[in-house]
Amino acid sequence: MMRAVKRKVTDMTVDELKSIIHEAISEDMEVWRETFEIMADGKLMGQIRQADQDRATGKKGAFVAWDDLKKTDLLARFGGEQ
Repeated sequence: MMRAVKRKVTDMTVDELKSIIHEAISEDMEVWRETFEIMADGKLMGQIRQADQDRATGKKGAFVAWDDLKKTDLLARFGGEQ
């Protein structure tokens, strides 16, 4: 695992700063691309709306509470942190 090093912008070369900016923009673009894919999927958006409605009405068994999810290994399996 690489250890992050804090550096001041004034201590970086132009190329290093360009690289950092490019990486940040690339990551943002990927997140937006994934968001648009989800939003374009009518079936998935319907499931999300239904889950929101179920959560709001307290429908038992229709969703997993975040605190309960954090207690399982599901997050680790899907790349999240515990």
